[in-house]
Amino acid sequence: MKRKLAVLLMTALTASALLSGCGNQADGAGSTADGAGSTTDSAADAETGNAADSAEDTTEASGTEDAADTADVQADDASGEKVVLKAVCDLTPHSEILNAASDLLAAEGIELDIVSTTWDATWNDMLIDGEIDFAYFMHVPAMESIEEEMGATLYSMGGIHVEPYACFSDKYATKEELPENAVIAIPNDSSNEYRALKVLEAEGFIKLDPAMTAIDASIQKVEEYLIPIEIVEMDQANIIPSAADFDAYFVNVNRALEASIDTTSYLMREGEDSEYANIITVTEANKDNESIKKLVEILQSDEIKQFIADQFNGAVIPAKN
Repeated sequence: MKRKLAVLLMTALTASALLSGCGNQADGAGSTADGAGSTTDSAADAETGNAADSAEDTTEASGTEDAADTADVQADDASGEKVVLKAVCDLTPHSEILNAASDLLAAEGIELDIVSTTWDATWNDMLIDGEIDFAYFMHVPAMESIEEEMGATLYSMGGIHVEPYACFSDKYATKEELPENAVIAIPNDSSNEYRALKVLEAEGFIKLDPAMTAIDASIQKVEEYLIPIEIVEMDQANIIPSAADFDAYFVNVNRALEASIDTTSYLMREGEDSEYANIITVTEANKDNESIKKLVEILQSDEIKQFIADQFNGAVIPAKN
């Protein structure tokens, strides 16, 4: 019995020792877990700190870039912004003259946006409605005709070049070769019809009503045919395509140039003192526009006058100003 009690006592002591060891291991494990937790917290703190530093660096960099951008904008403002002027003009010689002036204009901070070089009736609307800043295709009588027709107020900013109105023929080399009752086509828009009729009068073919103006010009204003001819009025755009149907025809020199007609082989034409200079035309909104005034100044400069003289061999001449 005593022996049995001793065995039981020994067993209890051993179990107690084992339990005590397990408890220490659990505590150790707990300590290890706490250590891992501390390590994780430290890593998290470090990561948060790094993120904060990174964000701070990004903010500083962004701030630097914004400051640089602002400085650039301020510098652009200080140097003056580029001005873009929208325009319509005939292809030849108008767009060529404008392009010849591009470097001189750029030096003044002016760039041209030529919206169209193919004429149609919408050009007048575009100008009057403010879709473009200026037009370069008409002379003063044409401008006045458009004003009357459309009830608008337009302004000439200055004459740039003259295209002496001329009569050409695909059949005859001189006006003396024209046969009796020669059929001659002239444009039916009043200002150009006026010019054609005035040339025919100056060359001795007809006598006109002295009261005829560029507004009311028509063949009804012919008082007498001094040399028998037949005059046909038609849309100017159709004259050159129909040239074979006529003995002679009147067109603007720019139309002749576009059609590769030799503009030195005319039968008759206006003198170089023609009052029909092609002008820069604007509305009320742009009559005081400093950039357009600078444009006209450049287009009337000696450099551009020389370009016109060299480029067009007398078919186009600088306007007097």
